[in-house]
Amino acid sequence: MLCVFVPEYQKFHCIAEKCPDSCCTGWEIVVDPESAVQYASIPGDLGERLRHAMTEDADGDILFKGSDSRCPFWNQHHLCDIQSALGETALCDTCRQFPRITQDYGDSIEYDLSLSCPEAARLLLTRTPEQLILIEEQHPELIGDLPEYDPAKMQALQRQRSELFQLIRDTSRPALEQLRQCLQLVCQWENNSVVTDNCEVLMEEHFLAFLDSCEILTQDWDDILTQAAKKSDAQPFSVSQPLDAEIRAFAFDFLYRNYLRAAFTESALPFVQQLLFSVCAVLTILHRLELQEQPRQLRIWQLFAKEMESDSDNLTELEWVLETEAVFSPGAFDAYLKQLGGA
Repeated sequence: MLCVFVPEYQKFHCIAEKCPDSCCTGWEIVVDPESAVQYASIPGDLGERLRHAMTEDADGDILFKGSDSRCPFWNQHHLCDIQSALGETALCDTCRQFPRITQDYGDSIEYDLSLSCPEAARLLLTRTPEQLILIEEQHPELIGDLPEYDPAKMQALQRQRSELFQLIRDTSRPALEQLRQCLQLVCQWENNSVVTDNCEVLMEEHFLAFLDSCEILTQDWDDILTQAAKKSDAQPFSVSQPLDAEIRAFAFDFLYRNYLRAAFTESALPFVQQLLFSVCAVLTILHRLELQEQPRQLRIWQLFAKEMESDSDNLTELEWVLETEAVFSPGAFDAYLKQLGGA
């Protein structure tokens, strides 16, 4: 079974020099072995640059060595010298595949795009609830090794995910109310009651404090967090219609990419807590900065995904905090969502 979040995966095209946050800077670019061999044989000035740029790290990976976390082949016109000279097929796997994501479960494969990419974020987060659909196709030739999980558990998770999708697409209630219902459903499925009495009181400062403690990848994100921390007297919070749709699209995509991973863990609840943290953290920043224009809202969603979901250290720390800090318990999230308007 091949499952694709459409039409985004097929529609994606890199916008190159028009991108407001290029993937050619702020990242470590790992060169796959086949590309490294190819680059070693390229003649001329470009070949010399390629061989000079490749370096091996402590883990044995080959990286492009640049300055200021900038790929040495990203030129002043914000275009790639390798692609310009040799074509897209000459790009290493990292550059050719990003922001495409492949989730291989053995007996099924799911494709998506990473919200770390501004164009991918635009495609995904501007979907209407009616457009939040999956296409499933039979492709027996794509099936790989036998799955390393309990098939019955995976089937249960797939049914649960479909039910959560249905809630998120249902616009008869606000998005935050539907997210609250998603939390309560998952707790019910796992016999984990949502206790809101006497739970820790979750506030905007908790989200900002955690984000401020993380590694910062982009200057724009650092500036945003600084501005948000200074504004504590924001107007009462309200979710506009466009923002409601963005929340639904983000939640749908997050559950699509993460919920079935619970087949390899003890519980799906931590993934739901991570979803709620992500939504509430972004809403905190939008609230503090009073951002109403959709392009700026999309930029916050995209930068959050880049800083948190695409940084393994930050993601590990978030998982630990959600597991150990009472202020981020299911009950605290339930009460906070109710306070925001998820009555």
